Amino acid sequence: MVTMVAFLLAFVGAASSELPHRRRCDPEKGQETPTLCSNYKNILHLDDVQTKLEENQMLLQERIDAMEGRTRLQLDSASGNISALERLVTNVSNAQKDLERVASQTEMELRDAKTKLEEQEVDIASLKRDVGELIKHGERVGGNISDIEERLDTTERQLRERKEKLKNLESETGAAFNATQKLLTLQKKELSHINTAARELEVKVKALLNATEMQLEANLTEMQNDNGDLGTEESELSLEVMRLKAEVNAKVAFSATIIESNDAFTGPGTNGTNNILIYNRVFTNVGFAYNCKTGIFTARLKGVYHFSFMTFGYNGHTSGAILVKNRNYQVSTWEFTGSDNSDTTSNTVILELNVGETVNVILWKGGKIHKSVFSGFLIFPTL
Repeated sequence: MVTMVAFLLAFVGAASSELPHRRRCDPEKGQETPTLCSNYKNILHLDDVQTKLEENQMLLQERIDAMEGRTRLQLDSASGNISALERLVTNVSNAQKDLERVASQTEMELRDAKTKLEEQEVDIASLKRDVGELIKHGERVGGNISDIEERLDTTERQLRERKEKLKNLESETGAAFNATQKLLTLQKKELSHINTAARELEVKVKALLNATEMQLEANLTEMQNDNGDLGTEESELSLEVMRLKAEVNAKVAFSATIIESNDAFTGPGTNGTNNILIYNRVFTNVGFAYNCKTGIFTARLKGVYHFSFMTFGYNGHTSGAILVKNRNYQVSTWEFTGSDNSDTTSNTVILELNVGETVNVILWKGGKIHKSVFSGFLIFPTL
């Protein structure tokens, strides 16, 4: 039974470890106290619950990763559309600036042409005055004015040509200005449509971002709730495992003897430090408090313990042993040499130990034994 408890403890391990394989238990009658089989069934159930919790957490994480991927794709697409709209707005703004620059240059040329025309009209008036004076002077001097008339006709012809060119220039400038105004109006309309589309796209992007944020918050809330449930169930699992470990650890018992060999005769003892009996053949060691290499029992739980020891020797040497606690003598056995062939001694003691205190058996100085058994167990733990 003790071996089965130790084997069950090795299977329990930590709360997160997996069971290497499953075992089946024989049917049992209902009992108030837990049994090894019922404890093992509880551990199987706890292991299944933890496995399902881990699978649910992995599925939830995959859903969140997929949602984040779709959101990133939608945001990248929206960013590309906004960048294209920004480039289009920049091109329209540049075209509008070019049209305004052409219109300003055309107005400056018109003003220059009008100024030159006014100057030429002033020159013509001055020439007419000069011609009048020349005519008067010719009449006075009787000179030939044919050259002067020819020059005047040439000047008038040039003036008409310049007026015609000025009219053509005004017509061309007006047509260009009208075309520029129409193009500017179209560009303004297109820019208005672009701004409207940009605002609509911005509204859609904001709505998409808000919806995505709300979905992520909902997923986060759901995940936090799931984590809270997982934490509660994990706490319950930890408490159950601790309870099972406490039930197993509260059981301490051991029994060991000395292995028969050529050195089976132990002794004679010399002093209190070099004559410790090492019981290297262990029959039982529940709780692993006894060390078969040193022969020393170390208390892992505070409580009341029962210890007993027996020695067997021959009449050629004094036989017997001493049970010590923390290197202090507690109880002993003693048998003098005599006429009988062999001697057997035994003793029992109940001790209260704290955690870390030790108990072991030593030989009397000069004593020698052939066989010995050392046993002990926890009667009940104390606070």
